[in-house]
Amino acid sequence: MSNSTASNSPNKKKKPLPYFMERTEEAALPSFQNRRTLADHVKDNMLCAGRKSYFQRIVYVGRHPKVTGMTLRDRFLKLIKELQECTVCEIKLFGLMINFDGYTVHMVESAEETVGEYLRTLAAADLFEESRVVLVYNNINQRLFRKLVWRVSDYLNELKRTELDQRDPNLTQGTINAFLVQVYQLCKMVREEELDERSAFKSLYLDENYEEHTPDIAVLEYLLGLKCLFTVPEYASFYGRLPDVSSFRDRVWPIPKDLTPYDVFETGKYDVNLTFGGK
Repeated sequence: MSNSTASNSPNKKKKPLPYFMERTEEAALPSFQNRRTLADHVKDNMLCAGRKSYFQRIVYVGRHPKVTGMTLRDRFLKLIKELQECTVCEIKLFGLMINFDGYTVHMVESAEETVGEYLRTLAAADLFEESRVVLVYNNINQRLFRKLVWRVSDYLNELKRTELDQRDPNLTQGTINAFLVQVYQLCKMVREEELDERSAFKSLYLDENYEEHTPDIAVLEYLLGLKCLFTVPEYASFYGRLPDVSSFRDRVWPIPKDLTPYDVFETGKYDVNLTFGGK
């Protein structure tokens, strides 16, 4: 009796799988009638990540007037608090913010609207002497942090400076790649520290264990001098605000049913009469 009841009960509606996880060959292979666009791949990535919002990750560096790391932290905290109080987007800012002695290495991730609004606010705050946006990663599959994590360090001046060969044709790309590897390693280490349940107290200061993965002053100054990278104000002016795109159907009422030109029956002095039925 129980078996018949179970068999007759309706199955719960399952969530759709992305096309590359489907079992059937017809669903896996694109066809002329069902062509996939970039938007479909974006939706697949968000479905795999278990979220509905389009997330973005940005890494930028900055040089500040000579102040302590804790003073910089307080200034950024005040700026972000004011941003969160007036923003209309409910998704907060996440990521890792490291303030060195006069320098900043920040990795922030959130919804695209939140990141754009933050960079516009940051550009208007005049906190930097110089800044560069090193990485822009759109549609990230997974966030590295679930909150905004701060770390302060005072060992930057003690690090051995990297010798950069200015004659190397691959110096720019090699330096950027090495810098991003260090940033991601720092994020991984701090994330593991944050998730460690054995330690209830999380230090705000980076210790000597992080020195090996910290970019030194020579690398930071080289990145700050690259004209091929956007500054924070430049990036904010170009991409800091999502465009308000309105289509033809949004501007015309009533909505047209076909694309027949409104002047199709009007003839001018030099138009040819194809009907041969009149003058």
